[in-house]
Amino acid sequence: MGAMHVLTLDLAPVTPKDAPLLHRVFHLSPSYFALIGMELPTLEDVVRDLQTLEVDPRRRAFLLFLGQEPVGYLDAKLGYPEAEDATLSLLLIREDHQGRGLGRQALERFAAGLDGVRRLYAVVYGHNPKAKAFFQAQGFRYVKDGGPTLTWYVRPL
Repeated sequence: MGAMHVLTLDLAPVTPKDAPLLHRVFHLSPSYFALIGMELPTLEDVVRDLQTLEVDPRRRAFLLFLGQEPVGYLDAKLGYPEAEDATLSLLLIREDHQGRGLGRQALERFAAGLDGVRRLYAVVYGHNPKAKAFFQAQGFRYVKDGGPTLTWYVRPL
C-alpha cells in the first residue's frame, strides 16, 4: 500500500463572474445530470442560477479547487429548514476526481465553518445510490423522502 497523498482542497465562494468555471465543472460531470434527468446546463443557465445568490442571503455556494483547477461545487442554504439548520443541496465532484476523498474533505471544511448550526441536512436528487452511500458514510442518517425524487439525510454538528 502506497503512502496516502494529502490533497489540499480550497472552498472559494462563487459569484456570477465564476460561471465559466462552474460551467466547466458541470460539463465534466455529465453522469450526474443524466442521473437526475436533466440536460447539461448552458453557460447562460449557470449565470442565471448564480445571480440568485445575490438575492438570497441564506444561500452559500463554493467552487472547490485543487490548486488552480476547479474540481467541484457545493451549494447550501443556511437557516433551512429551521433557524439552527443548514441544508446541502448539492455537493458535486467532477467525475475525473471522484473517489479521492474530495467530497468528504469539502463537506468537513464546510461544516467546520457553520457557526451556530446544530444540524446539517443533505438532499439527494433522483435515484442516486452512490450519493446516498456517501452521505451515510459521513455520519448522515436517512430522514424522509420528499416525493419520488428527493431523499433527505441529517447529521448533528
